[in-house]
Amino acid sequence: MEDKDKTKEQLLNEVAELRQRLSEMKESELKRIQYEKALMESEEKYRSLVDSTDDSIYLVDRDYKYLFINKKHLSRLGLSEEQVKGKSYRDLHSQEETALFIERAGKAIKQGKSIQYEYASFRDARYFLQTYSPVKNSAGETVAVTVISKDITKRKHMEDELRTVSLTDELTGLYNRRGFLVLAEQHLKIANRDKKGIFMLYADLDGLKEINDKFGHREGDMMLSETAKILRDSYRESDIIARIGGDEFVVIPIGIVGNDTAIIIDRLQKKIDTYNSINQYRGYKLEISAGLAYYDPKNPCNVDELLEKADSMMYEQKKRKKRL
Repeated sequence: MEDKDKTKEQLLNEVAELRQRLSEMKESELKRIQYEKALMESEEKYRSLVDSTDDSIYLVDRDYKYLFINKKHLSRLGLSEEQVKGKSYRDLHSQEETALFIERAGKAIKQGKSIQYEYASFRDARYFLQTYSPVKNSAGETVAVTVISKDITKRKHMEDELRTVSLTDELTGLYNRRGFLVLAEQHLKIANRDKKGIFMLYADLDGLKEINDKFGHREGDMMLSETAKILRDSYRESDIIARIGGDEFVVIPIGIVGNDTAIIIDRLQKKIDTYNSINQYRGYKLEISAGLAYYDPKNPCNVDELLEKADSMMYEQKKRKKRL
């Protein structure tokens, strides 16, 4: 009788243990389902987030194959997710684009830290700020790279406009003094490197004060604009032409050497003569005094010193004109 009672008690314990295990399994399964559900919701939220942004976001592995692409980037490529996912970067981009991408993504992989670059698109005239960020596994090894590409075209255009305004004379559209100094410094460095001299023409619009006094400042401004036009017509687009003061202009004619110096001033004078013959009705002539200075890399000087030399030569011509 006691053995039967013992066996019954064991069975009851086993049933209780089984029920406990079933309960734990149900609870574990419920937690797993809840976890998977939360994970799916999290992934959906993440996907929704990266798809709603205006930035291109994509993920490539160490072989530069696409692992993930958001809608914005797919739109820029003009492809579907099925056409991109698993494809190599070089399968969808030009040789030049691929070489640049591999260089930058490879650097992020090698250094193991995020790197930013400005990027001018090969596809269109847009600019982007790209951030390459390494993705690491639990062992700390970089296994992929995430690229976030932000469109900064408007900012770049605004910067270009501001740069243009800061370097350009508002009245004539020529370079202003600041723009001239920036470019002249560069060309002096090139002259030193190539061991080739350059010329600088310093021109002054004669009688501007008299024109302003007799005909008004509007007429004087018009003459400054006309002088700028004559200078543009006299020299090439590659030449540096600037208005550096009220009635003072400077030209650095690129590539003029040796015996060609006479044409620098002769060309300008011919344009002035033609202008005056056409505009005789104005009651005055447009006249310019000009001086020419030479920069010799064997005896270098700075831009200000070269300006002083050209200015001095210009005043010599102005004095000769007054004596005539």
